[in-house]
Amino acid sequence: MKSKWRLEEGKHYVGVCHPIFRFAAPDERHNVVQGCYFDGETYYVAMVYKDEKGYETTRITLYDRQGVIKSASEPLMLDHANCMTYHPGKDALIVSHCQSPDKHYNRYSAVDRATLTITESGDKEAPFFSMAYAPECDRYVSGEWGGETLDFWDGEMNLIKKRDVEQPKSLSQGVFADGAYCYFVRSSRAGAGAEIRVYDWEGEMPYRIPLRIEDEIEPENLNIVNGEAYILCNTWPKNETVGIAYRVELIEVAKEA
Repeated sequence: MKSKWRLEEGKHYVGVCHPIFRFAAPDERHNVVQGCYFDGETYYVAMVYKDEKGYETTRITLYDRQGVIKSASEPLMLDHANCMTYHPGKDALIVSHCQSPDKHYNRYSAVDRATLTITESGDKEAPFFSMAYAPECDRYVSGEWGGETLDFWDGEMNLIKKRDVEQPKSLSQGVFADGAYCYFVRSSRAGAGAEIRVYDWEGEMPYRIPLRIEDEIEPENLNIVNGEAYILCNTWPKNETVGIAYRVELIEVAKEA
């Protein structure tokens, strides 16, 4: 199967991030960007609020292509909501809880895309900071902890295979998957720059794509639609806008940066 992005075997790339729009929060509290699913017309964004005890609620907020809010869910118990993927057979957004004071490192929830209500939740046998579904092959992929282990699941979320990989120095964020590859976007940390690590379904990494993005911008998620990649990021400090959307342009380079 082909990649939804325009990657060619044996080539090396950097990703140049072009800003599209800045966007506001749905309310004063839910102002931190986490997981996102983009269908080409609407961004479904997990906007998170953390209370003084460390517990989080999420409002899944719908934005149009210009970053204007269309609607938002009621606060949902989705913990950190670190990643969001879409399952067309269920017409549901699959949300990775990722973390909470109750240690929900292995929990997912399904959210009905029409009603924006939780219809299913479950705990899996392996922890994951993010999980993505690829309808082309009816499989899920997820990443553990710092990204040192990848887990591959069938369409019913039965664990098929674990694969240990090199642990990145960058920070674990979201993942997108298609029939060819699993694309983990990672933000900068301790001198390691933001990047996209691209693995095949065997756990091999044919591409590592450094991101050219503004300082103090935190990439949170990745979606590839119609051959283009998009990431949504937190901006700091929070004011009238709380996030920014980018299109990622692939630029071929002579060798891996």
